[in-house]
Amino acid sequence: MTAHIIYYNYLTPDGKAMSIGGIQTYITNLMPVISELGYKISIYQRSDHDFRIQKDGVDIHGITYTKETWGSAVARHLVNNALPYIDASKDILIYGCETCITRRVSCPTIAIQHGIFWDVEDKEPMSRLEYLKKILRRLQTSWNTVQRVTKADTLVCVDHNFVNWHRAVCINTGIRHFVVPNFSHIPDTCPTKAESGPLRIIFARRFFIHRGTRIFTNAISRILEEYPHIDITIAGDGPDAPYMHEHLDSHSNVHFIRFASNESLQIHQDKDIAIIPTIGSEGTSLSLLEAMASGCAVVCTNVGGMTNIVLDHYNGLMINPDEESLYQAIKLLIEDPILKTSLQKNAYETAKASFSLEMWKERWRHILKKVKNGKL
Repeated sequence: MTAHIIYYNYLTPDGKAMSIGGIQTYITNLMPVISELGYKISIYQRSDHDFRIQKDGVDIHGITYTKETWGSAVARHLVNNALPYIDASKDILIYGCETCITRRVSCPTIAIQHGIFWDVEDKEPMSRLEYLKKILRRLQTSWNTVQRVTKADTLVCVDHNFVNWHRAVCINTGIRHFVVPNFSHIPDTCPTKAESGPLRIIFARRFFIHRGTRIFTNAISRILEEYPHIDITIAGDGPDAPYMHEHLDSHSNVHFIRFASNESLQIHQDKDIAIIPTIGSEGTSLSLLEAMASGCAVVCTNVGGMTNIVLDHYNGLMINPDEESLYQAIKLLIEDPILKTSLQKNAYETAKASFSLEMWKERWRHILKKVKNGKL
């Protein structure tokens, strides 16, 4: 009895190291739950040469891809290579990401939907023709998504945002939705923040524009002009790093660091405020939940599944995804320590009550047991 998992890059293409990313973290945490129910696990991913290795009891198949198997063809290639190993009478197939779905198969299938990813606003001036082309591309992406998910038996979504959108665009979705929000490890007690010293703000995200690097950089530059003694930690790396360094390296109290995914709580625990300024393509953000579990007052944008987590002015500040809104929210927390303390406490309690790793595992156990027993 085997659970076959399809995902593009669980390991690096050479098979020598773990790839870095939220979906890889998700799959890693899901595997012990799958094993508890008696399944062996096989993962199929793209690679620069064919390989089959075993890592921590999991079989990982590296399947070579070329220019002919690029884009959506990669997913088809992975599924076709997995099919000979599948026993339809007792195995299950799990798509690590909904974009991996390519066809209906004979065994039960579960697809994980990590959030709407085509919602990034484009505010650049454009002609009517350019505007029409972009609208058509979004419609095509939406249509492709609707068509893909019909080929899975069960869809596990990280947020209600996708489920509501799916219902709105389909007369009959024809698929079972389960919402299993993302999670965080939760400290036993809310981390204590220092009562003296500079206020500490953290941005811990991959450095992509759609993760809000530009609006954060611009807003925090303005904040530093007014409050020069605030301490800023920017944790991560990515293609927009040059922009952030160019504008912030001149400040001695701005610190750039890198961290492993299992170090997130540690780097957040002594920070007062965490900024999650995503402008698009976000589910129930791991970064947001880890910041809340660490007792930070969070400022996040009203994007994707983050709207399922934060109640504005109760357990965080929820803002529009723009520089001015972010600047005003940070300024408010600097000048209102009572509000900041209240948000910190309620953020931790929210994460503990609703978004713990244990609760996430129990939700997945419920789904997997139903699939195993043929009740879905």
